[in-house]
Amino acid sequence: MNIAGVVLAGGRSSRYGKPKMFELYNGKSFYQYSIDALKENNLAPIIISTNDMLARHFDAVSVTLSIEKEHHQGPLFALHHVMKSVPEPDWFFVLSSDVPFVTSNFVKQMITFTKNGDYKAIVPVQNEKSHPLLALYHRDCLEPADHLLKQNKRSMAALLNSVLYKKIAFNKEEPSFLNINSPSDFEELRKG
Repeated sequence: MNIAGVVLAGGRSSRYGKPKMFELYNGKSFYQYSIDALKENNLAPIIISTNDMLARHFDAVSVTLSIEKEHHQGPLFALHHVMKSVPEPDWFFVLSSDVPFVTSNFVKQMITFTKNGDYKAIVPVQNEKSHPLLALYHRDCLEPADHLLKQNKRSMAALLNSVLYKKIAFNKEEPSFLNINSPSDFEELRKG
C-alpha cells in the first residue's frame, strides 16, 4: 500500500497576520515538523500543497511542491488538486502546516487503521472534536471531492459526510493537535 504525505500550506493565516507555517519553534519552521513526522514513517512522496506566492519560501529538498493556480480555495480543493496530480498513492496522509507538536508516533498510529478496506477516511478525534486536517484520505475520495467542488462545497466536513470514515479517539494529552492560530498562541507556546 502506497501512502503519500501531504502538508497543507496554502492558507491565508488571516488570524495570525502573516504565513505562520514559516514561524520558527526550536530552530525549525512549523511546516517542517509535519514533514518530519511523515518522513519518519517512510511516506512517499511528501508533498507541500501551496500557492505560487508562498512556494519560493519553502525548503523543498526531498519534497514535491504542488502549486495551486487558484489561491486560498481551502483544504478540500488542495486535497483534490494533489490527488489529481499524483495518481500513484492509495492513501494521502494530510497534515496542516501549523502543528509543531505533531509526532511521528501519531502518524504511525493513524496508519495502522488503513488496513481495513471499508473506510475511505481515517479521522482523529480529541475531546469529541474531529481533526480532518490531520487525517488520512483514500484515493476513492477523489470522485466525491470533485462532485462537492463542482457544487461549490469546499469543507472537509462535506467530504466526510459523503464517504464512510472511521473516527480514532486520542486522549487529551496527545500534543499533535495543538495548532497555532494567533501570535498570542505562539507567545504562550514559547513561555510554556
